[in-house]
Amino acid sequence: MLRLWLLRHAKSAWDDPGLDDFARPLSPRGKKACRRLGRHMAERGIRPDLVLCSPAARTRQTWERLEKRVAAPSGDGGDGPKVRFEPALYLAEPPALFALVRAAPKRCRELMVIGHNPGLEDLARDLAGSSSGDALERMGAKFPTAALAEIAFPAMTWGEITAGSGFLASFVVPAQLDD
Repeated sequence: MLRLWLLRHAKSAWDDPGLDDFARPLSPRGKKACRRLGRHMAERGIRPDLVLCSPAARTRQTWERLEKRVAAPSGDGGDGPKVRFEPALYLAEPPALFALVRAAPKRCRELMVIGHNPGLEDLARDLAGSSSGDALERMGAKFPTAALAEIAFPAMTWGEITAGSGFLASFVVPAQLDD
């Protein structure tokens, strides 16, 4: 079984209209969402083997705010997930995202991708064929900033996954989480 975590970056700031999109940082609301999400991830024991993160400022800052919670020692001697800042993730479309996921190393059982919409949301919809409860319906309605989709696949390698073969085990948005 493989597990894919798709995380949309937290809310970015639009205070400086002259700032390039790639350089936009997190807003105060985005930082608050990261606190909520980080707590949730720690409570759930979410600990990916590999994190693929867009190099844009808002995605990097989202990861930096979650990293301590996700990389907390688990007693297995590991140092936490390996992180790769992947330029191809910046504003990527679903086919490019899917290719990156399918190319994940065989030893990786849990993969997290931190990226942007609309590509990330479209990829989640493409991969999840079924869900727990109303998760698929909620995800289809809106994939807001700092939303986290957990998709499980009955496959042994990432190269085996296909569209619709995933099970959306959970879909969490910061508004659901306590401060």
